[in-house]
Amino acid sequence: MGMKISTYTVFATMLTLISCSQEGPAGIELSGDGNRIYFRSYLPTVTQTRAGVLTQETLTECRVTSINPDDNKHPDTGEMTTYFDDLRYEKDGEGHFLAEDEESSMWPDTKSRLHFFAYSPSAESMQENINDGKFKLVNHSEKAEDGTPVLDYRLEKFQVAHDIADHVDFIAAYANGTGKDNGDSGIRLDFSHRLARIEIGVWGDNDKYDFEIAGVRIGNAITEGDFCFSSLMSAEHTGEWLSTSQSAVEHIFTDGESTVILNKDTGRHISNEDATSIMGSHGTAMVIPMAEKIEAWEGKEDPDIDSPEYTTEKLYFSVLLRVTNRRDGKVAYPYPNDRDSLPTVYLSLGEDGKVSKRVYLIDEEYYTANQKEEELKYTPSETEEVHAYCWASLPVGAKWEAGKIYTYKLNYSSGIGWHDPYGPNPGEPIIERGMIPFEVEMEEWLPAEGYNSNLDVPKR
Repeated sequence: MGMKISTYTVFATMLTLISCSQEGPAGIELSGDGNRIYFRSYLPTVTQTRAGVLTQETLTECRVTSINPDDNKHPDTGEMTTYFDDLRYEKDGEGHFLAEDEESSMWPDTKSRLHFFAYSPSAESMQENINDGKFKLVNHSEKAEDGTPVLDYRLEKFQVAHDIADHVDFIAAYANGTGKDNGDSGIRLDFSHRLARIEIGVWGDNDKYDFEIAGVRIGNAITEGDFCFSSLMSAEHTGEWLSTSQSAVEHIFTDGESTVILNKDTGRHISNEDATSIMGSHGTAMVIPMAEKIEAWEGKEDPDIDSPEYTTEKLYFSVLLRVTNRRDGKVAYPYPNDRDSLPTVYLSLGEDGKVSKRVYLIDEEYYTANQKEEELKYTPSETEEVHAYCWASLPVGAKWEAGKIYTYKLNYSSGIGWHDPYGPNPGEPIIERGMIPFEVEMEEWLPAEGYNSNLDVPKR
């Protein structure tokens, strides 16, 4: 997860994807003899914590839309038409990004100033695991009455996948240029990450309980919104997200992933320095940043807690876990005899602690789907054992910003958490009236201020 200053330090370093400081040679020989529009970009090398995060090596293509304010208006809508739209640019062996369609990527003349909006990865790749109807590129650019161009270009209905394993990076850039100034040298693209990255780790020196963790949920993250490319034109390069909405993202460990054990007897992950990620093999979550702070879920103190249709828009984490009493080795949570009808997840584990299959318990038999059909029946092998897990939540308030990674460490030394907001007893303490303190670290990008590194779950 990159270099850290100290356990209790909150820090971040913004990974601004700055362009290469070395200008290309004048008069570089490219197809089109100086008339072809091409780009240069550079991404510094950093330590990454998940696959799919774009780096200098992995950024091999981007999509670019160009708007020419000198163009005529659309005859029906009055909006300025694009000079070229969502054109695929691919990096060559020299590090230059050249358009796949050469004819569409020529400068119209030497004087017209073109505006470029670039992003990666492509909308098609981002929506592979998303429902149709998302990731629509929309141009609302127009000219004001005095003839001044007002550029408004957006990626509407960007949606973060529900499963954290499917999350992808998203970078964007704005630039402008003319054939006279940039025909030979190319256009410099300064990309920046437009999502926030969240990682959750755990540790615990608990005298009473051992923990086995098999999943994580971030409740009420911002998961859908419209990205306004034209806001990158501002001096602050803000990259605004508009029309945002919230939902949960989660990851339940799947085939081949190892559950996380907190065990004082064996010394597994019992100190802050030995904290370990519970994000699974795919690494950090990547969610839309927050324009304003989202307050922490208040649990039982929430004014709507007694409503039969309880809902909350406040932020929380939930951890999918199994708690064992250290004194007698019996499972304490999920509760024996399922006394509260909690939503329970069943995973079949091998002797090595890796998940071999998610299963569903129906009438005391296991199935590979939540359907009682003979062909779906599952019988664990002699080397497998089915474990039951339930969600345990804790509140967290935050204002996650684009281009930063937030690393949380949950301390299970004193408590287990609360029942999930959408369980049958939201906010009720689990087993004991304890707390789960945690620290926050932010790494890799621009240092942030105003964060409390020692956040505790309130004691009940």
